[in-house]
Amino acid sequence: MTKISKNSIMGNDRKSFGLVFIACSVIAVLVLLSSVNNSNAHTLRSSGSAINEDVVKGGAIKRELGAKDGTISEGRSISFEIANLKGGKTGTVVIKTHPEWAPIGVERFDELVDSGFWTDCRFFRVVSNFMDQFGINGDPKVQAKWRDKPIKDDKVLTTNARGTVTFATSGPNTRTTQIFINTSSKPDGNKFLDSQGFSPFGEVVSGMDIVDEIYSGYGESPKQGQIQMKGNVYLKKSFPELSYIVKAEPVDFESLKI
Repeated sequence: MTKISKNSIMGNDRKSFGLVFIACSVIAVLVLLSSVNNSNAHTLRSSGSAINEDVVKGGAIKRELGAKDGTISEGRSISFEIANLKGGKTGTVVIKTHPEWAPIGVERFDELVDSGFWTDCRFFRVVSNFMDQFGINGDPKVQAKWRDKPIKDDKVLTTNARGTVTFATSGPNTRTTQIFINTSSKPDGNKFLDSQGFSPFGEVVSGMDIVDEIYSGYGESPKQGQIQMKGNVYLKKSFPELSYIVKAEPVDFESLKI
């Protein structure tokens, strides 16, 4: 009769315990690795302000932005009432923004709209069959607040065709408030601007005929440095015929009768 000692029982228990411990450890490692992989995938989808998904509904493209609140952003239609057109007329231009083209640019444009920035801004640089530029506030104090808030560049995802709206720059990552409407009637518009990093963020969907009536008689004569320092005091005195924005506000373009 074989004697089973206390020590042999304890030894078998140790072996069993060791096997169980190893098995549990392996399972824990596998679970941990799975959790890390899922976490990395989530980070890639939602970090920063990166675009992570297109959602197409009813023909409209919505872009899910990695915003803190997880909201989905889509373009807005902004109505610009413009006065002092050629012949002293007034007209309306509607610009539709496209976050899927340039999300950073659209965000800044929306900030400017919502803050009332565009009111009384002059079209200070108008070159026929090229572009109409505006975006220096008539109040130097207001302009100063934005001058030191440049935004990063967007990738150029669409061409600078006639009617597209683009931020002006003075180099990489220098966009602030100045924008221009491409007016070239050439088949490829201002396509040469694409390779220079000018990224359209919107387009004129109504009133391109009004854009063509913006006063162009001064060309590039107004000095931007003087506008920055003196605002509309300088422009009204030296360039009284400049067309200007009376107001800019969001509209429901689908409900407008064009």
